[in-house]
Parts: sequence; structure tokens; C-alpha cells
Amino acid sequence: MEFLRLLEGIRTPLLDWVFLFFTLGGEEIMLLGLICILYWCVDKKLAYRMTFAYLPSALAINIIKLTCRVERPWVRDPSFTAVERAKKSAAGYSFPSGHTQNSTALFGTLAYTRKKLLPRILFLLIIPLVMLSRMYLGVHTPADVFTSLAISCVIVFGINVLADRVEFTHKMRLILACVFVLLAIGTAIYTYVLYASGTIVYKDAADSFKGCGGGLAFAICWVLETRFVNFDVKCDKLWKQVLKVVIGMGVLLLLKEGLKFTFNSLFGQNFINEIVRYFLLLSWAMLGMPMIIKKFFAK
Repeated sequence: MEFLRLLEGIRTPLLDWVFLFFTLGGEEIMLLGLICILYWCVDKKLAYRMTFAYLPSALAINIIKLTCRVERPWVRDPSFTAVERAKKSAAGYSFPSGHTQNSTALFGTLAYTRKKLLPRILFLLIIPLVMLSRMYLGVHTPADVFTSLAISCVIVFGINVLADRVEFTHKMRLILACVFVLLAIGTAIYTYVLYASGTIVYKDAADSFKGCGGGLAFAICWVLETRFVNFDVKCDKLWKQVLKVVIGMGVLLLLKEGLKFTFNSLFGQNFINEIVRYFLLLSWAMLGMPMIIKKFFAK
């Protein structure tokens, strides 16, 4: 807390905005948007690799969060104040940092796959900037961000090394898909047990259920897309690439907010809503939009 108080003492409105910008590098919407653009328009294999790195690390961080159940800095010490605009994205428990995990999976994979030194350095620099922003904004402690960095680096590096050495045949995809399904189901069961026993409340369990839905969708849609769709990201016109992003992200955002409103209105807030909602979101991104691309945007 001493380091957070030091950062609290140097806050200014300008620095607040600067670090709110840096923290976007670990936001869920940033992660999802960049992976989708890569997947639909640039490099499918890289997008898959980034998702491979993201999902296991996200599930691991969520399990640790729910197991340790460390409260946010301003909850532990009421005399400490966080930047108010940052609290909205600081849902759930504090330890370890989800934003650090997101940025490590995203930009760590980009750095690993680049051949030139300068892009590697630039991508790697984003990660400590995200970490510093979470501490400056007062939503995480050094223990939160550095523990997350260590765990995420091990998982992300391991996944990328494995991706370099494994030949992704249909049989191998089926095996890995089954592993992802088991990880997602195991995480959902563990989270539900904690929630049903009253150990955690719904808002603390929500992110874990979202990750489970996304993990299930990825496992299934990865196999189906590579087996039956196998779309090409290339287009003969730049405007078509732009249109793909506009359509894909537009529907994704509509589904994200529309399904949330609809499900909560019809069924109330519950964990099945979160699992189904994120399953449908990822299914659109990974299978629905690729089918449209293959039919209407083929080179």
C-alpha cells in the first residue's frame, strides 16, 4: 500500500487521463477487438495463437482470484482512494490482476511472434505500462500485477512454444478442444460451488462464468471453422476489409449489450446467462462472421 500511496500523491487530472489510456491495453473490449480484426482480416493463425494464450491464462487467474479472495485496495484501506473512473473496470477481487494477464496474453504473443527487434520491444513495453496504470489508478497493488505477470508469462510462453512444435491436424485440434472444454467446465463447477455455498457473491463470480462460456465456444468453433468453413482473410479491396470489421464488431457489440439486457430482463441475473451470452458472442466472432466472410467477401 505504501507504493500506491506514493502514486496517489502525484496524481493530476492530466496523469489520470494518461493512465486511463494506458489501462485500455488490458481491457476486455481491446483484447476482443484486436483478436477479431486479426482473425477476420489479417492473420487467422496469429489470432488463434493469441486466443490459445489468453484462455488458459484467464481461467488460471480467475481461479486464483476466487481462491484467494483479496479485496481491492480501497476496500482493504478505506482511507485510500482510487481514481473513480477506473473503478468501473475493476470488478471482482484484486489478486491477481486480470488486466495484466490480458495484456501479457495479447502483447506477449505479438512480441513472441515478431521477427524484428523493434516491434518486439514496443509490444513488450505495453505490458509494464498497463501494470503501472493499474497501480497508479489505485485498483491493484504491486503484488497483484507482478504475480499475474509471472503466472501469465509462464502460461503464454508455454503455449507459444507448444504452438511452434505441434502440427495442428484435425485429430490434434479435437484433442486440444477437449482439453479447453474440460478446463472451462472445471472452472465453471469450481466457481459455482463457491457461489452456491455463499463464499463469493455473484458479481465476483461473473468474470469466471464469462470465461467459461468463451472457452467452450472457442473449443467448438475452432474445430468447426477449420474443418468446414476455412475462410480466407484476404480481400481484393480495402473497403471490404473495413466493411468486415464494421459488420463483425457492430453485431458483436449489439449481441454483447442486447443479450445482456434480454437475458437479465427475462431470467434475472444468473450464471447461466453469462455462460450462454459469452458462448454466443465468441460463436459469432469465430464461426458466424467467418461464414459470412467466406460467402460474401472471398477474394
